[in-house]
Amino acid sequence: MTKIQRTLFVSVFALFAATQVHAAPAKTTRTVGHANKANVVPAEKLHPSANLSYKVAGQRYYPQTSAKNFSQTGYASWYGPGFHGRRTSSGEVFDMYAMTAAHKTLPIPSYVRVTNLSNGKKVVVRINDRGPFHGNRVLDLSKGAAAQLGFINQGYTNVKIEVLKAGDSLNHAVATHSKSATITPAVATRSKSATATPVVAKPATNTGSIYVSIRAFENESDAKEFLQQTSEHLTKAKAEQRAMLVKRSEGYVIRVGPFKKQEHADETQDRLTQEII
Repeated sequence: MTKIQRTLFVSVFALFAATQVHAAPAKTTRTVGHANKANVVPAEKLHPSANLSYKVAGQRYYPQTSAKNFSQTGYASWYGPGFHGRRTSSGEVFDMYAMTAAHKTLPIPSYVRVTNLSNGKKVVVRINDRGPFHGNRVLDLSKGAAAQLGFINQGYTNVKIEVLKAGDSLNHAVATHSKSATITPAVATRSKSATATPVVAKPATNTGSIYVSIRAFENESDAKEFLQQTSEHLTKAKAEQRAMLVKRSEGYVIRVGPFKKQEHADETQDRLTQEII
């Protein structure tokens, strides 16, 4: 091999080696509603088209591109078999067993912590679809997520939604209901200075001890004001049930009960939500 040939051969080999190094694809791990190896919320780019303005049933929606400190309370439902395997608004295939959810305006994708205000159970889901567009519901969860939150049989429940940011830990997401939650019974009077003796909440284990959550608050004073309004409403309606304030780690929840039948509890919850909220 001549000097020129040898030089040419070395140059070609070096170029080939450099090309191989730069062309090696980076390994990425994509998680949909599940914790990654670091068990933190991953950073993902917004979907190019799923966050554009859209119109459903004559109403236009404007998705958010940023949801920092977003929090929302309302009814959540779930969907499963009828949509399993179909495309979501993000183009991803819907898996009813994955921890995902649909929201009308939250960024796609984004991660939220969902708390079932009826039992305190929590789960983190990934928003990858749009909806729900029926009733006054704010979130549509996958069947798997609804199962973890414990409301498969009911079909819907009152929840609190909190947006998580990239890097937030997922370890605290799956929390269980605390049996030692402190409850302050309501006093049916207009005096805001009235006090009540705290009692310990007991889980509803039989008929006659069914309670429903009406609304959640982060601020105690707002919760007490709403508690007063709910109590006065129940007094005027001559209802046997009472309103109470439940203190939890994430805030305060107004609950009403006890009810003997779930149907009566659901009806009262719907009526109070519409008339007071």
